[in-house]
Parts: sequence; C-alpha cells; structure tokens
Amino acid sequence: MRRTHTISYFIIRFILLIGAFVSIFPFIWMIIGTTQNPNDVVRGVLKPGAEFLSNWNKVNSSYSVFTFFMNSFVIAFTTVAGGLVINGLAAFGFEKYRSRKREAFFNILLVSMILPQMAIVIPLFRQMAFFNLLNTRIAIILPSLVSVFIIFFLRQNFKMFPTEIMEAARVDGAGELSIFLRIVVPSMKATFASASIYLFLGQWNSYLWPLMTILSDAKKTLPIAMSSMMRAYTIEYGGLMILVCISTLPILVLFLTMQRQFVAGLLGSIK
Repeated sequence: MRRTHTISYFIIRFILLIGAFVSIFPFIWMIIGTTQNPNDVVRGVLKPGAEFLSNWNKVNSSYSVFTFFMNSFVIAFTTVAGGLVINGLAAFGFEKYRSRKREAFFNILLVSMILPQMAIVIPLFRQMAFFNLLNTRIAIILPSLVSVFIIFFLRQNFKMFPTEIMEAARVDGAGELSIFLRIVVPSMKATFASASIYLFLGQWNSYLWPLMTILSDAKKTLPIAMSSMMRAYTIEYGGLMILVCISTLPILVLFLTMQRQFVAGLLGSIK
C-alpha cells in the first residue's frame, strides 16, 4: 500500500513538473530572444546571443518605450480604480437592495454578455466621435469602467456577506455609502483584489479599441507599439521580445504579490 502511494506521489509530481515546464518555457524563450538577432529568433535557437544592447538601442531610438509603458499603466490603473467603484456599487445594489425589477434588469445585463466586442465597436466609436473624445485616454477608459462579468462576480460574493451586519450598522446611524466603504469593502478585500486583477489585465492587454481611438504616437499603449514593430516585410524580433518582456513584467509582479488574494477572492473569502 505504501509503495503504491509512493509511486502515485512521484507520478503526480512528474506530471506537475511537466506542466510547470510547459508554462515557463515561453518566458525562457522570450528572455533568450531579447539577446538574439531576428534570424536566430525565427529559427528557434535557444542559445543566448549578444544582441541585447543592439536590440534595445533599436527599440529605444525608434519608440518612446517609457511613454508607451506609462500610457498603458495610467490607463489600466484608472480603469481599475473607477471600475471597482462603479461595478462594486452596482453589484452591491443588485444583491442587497430589493425591488421588483431588480432581477429582470440584472438578467438583461447578463444577456448582454453574449454580444461579442466586435458587435459594439462601431457604435462605441461613433459615440466617442460624437463627444469629441477620440485620441484621448478617456476614450479608452470609459467603455472599460463597466464590466458585466465583474458585476456578476462581485454580486455572487456579496451573497455571502451577512445582511445582519448591515442592519446593525444602520441602527448605529451609518449611511449606505458608509456601510459599503467602511464595512463591506474591508471585509471583502480578497474579492476586490481578484476583480482588480481581472480589470487590470483586460485593459493592459487591450489592443483593438486603443488602436481605433488613439492616433497620436504620444498616447499609444504597449500593445500598439508591439504591433507597429511587425512591418510588412521585416519584423524586429529582438526588439519585439524586449517590448513583450516589459509588457509582461507588471502582470508577473501583480500575480506574485496578490496570488493569495486572487485565489481567496475566487473562493469567496470574507474576513
């Protein structure tokens, strides 16, 4: 029995190691690619080269990497801050405040998730053009502030929050906004952390909408900068790998620092 347990233990560990290697290998290949010339990258050579400084100089001389990075970061951070407030209040209202038409309106929101993004891109573009918001960061941020998925996700977690605590706070004289900010939010930090990661990743990796709304080079984001390196006849793979590494860093830092909160939020943690 013990031998069978030992064999199964090593088999599971071996499978996990293979899965970990498959997940990590693209990052290793990406880092090695920053040191190679385009030909070596295309041929899939896994030996580090000596072209890192040359690739960096090409990227830095042709593109304002810091500007692109800051544009992406500011847009993503603003989306997270505004999205948590708007979606959090909406989800809290849908769950904790009763009305006859509440479920009907919420179901309409859920049905809207069926629509693909491509179906609403043109109407959104015309709307931004009507309000003279094209070529501004606001045009990128506004459509991302409301997420039906985040509202649904937060509402499911709010169901586990005791209503009795809210009633006790009202008896003590607390207002509705005060209850939400001082009681609900601190008690569900893990849930809001998971929502913030989702909002950040969605905006950080956004490509189509910023490509349509941003015309000025000074306001472009990292995904647009990476796409501009893929020209019709030549692709600077070494420089492209550098931009990909820079674009990946915030995501890695976010997951490494908030992985516990992310998992706890998905499990519906309340403190």
